[in-house]
Amino acid sequence: MIFETLNTYVDFVEDIDFKDILDIYNSNKEFLKAHMDKEKVDIKWLEFEINEMKKIGFYSCKIKDKNTLETVGLLDFGMKEECYLSLLMIHNEYKNKGYGKEVYKGLEEYLNDKVSSIRIDVVTDYNKDVLKFWKLNGFEVKDEIKLNWAGKDLPAVLMKKYLIL
Repeated sequence: MIFETLNTYVDFVEDIDFKDILDIYNSNKEFLKAHMDKEKVDIKWLEFEINEMKKIGFYSCKIKDKNTLETVGLLDFGMKEECYLSLLMIHNEYKNKGYGKEVYKGLEEYLNDKVSSIRIDVVTDYNKDVLKFWKLNGFEVKDEIKLNWAGKDLPAVLMKKYLIL
């Protein structure tokens, strides 16, 4: 286990978790449509994505509810001098129940003595609540960028939050 929060465990994705992780991606149809022009991804895409993330030093993690042991989300991040939070995604059935905020706060606590800042790139023509979520969690817009995800160029903002070391 990498870290835990009051209600969740966060740990590395293993092959046995692929079906659950695939279900999480596919439950977020609006995300897939906006980011990839797809309504669904398959297991080959997921295997490729996780392997590519691993090659560049990122951790692909599952988020499990402590009480039900259901996989409720996923988290991808890399750590160097700063943490690059690539993805925090909650299964559509579990959204608006506090998992995203709780897991983010847990990640921040985990990172607090390891990195000086957290970076996230947020697509701006997707869901306005996503940008609002990160601002409420202390992130500031630093730059407007183009983000290439799965071969698609997306308008985005680079956001950062500085941690106290």
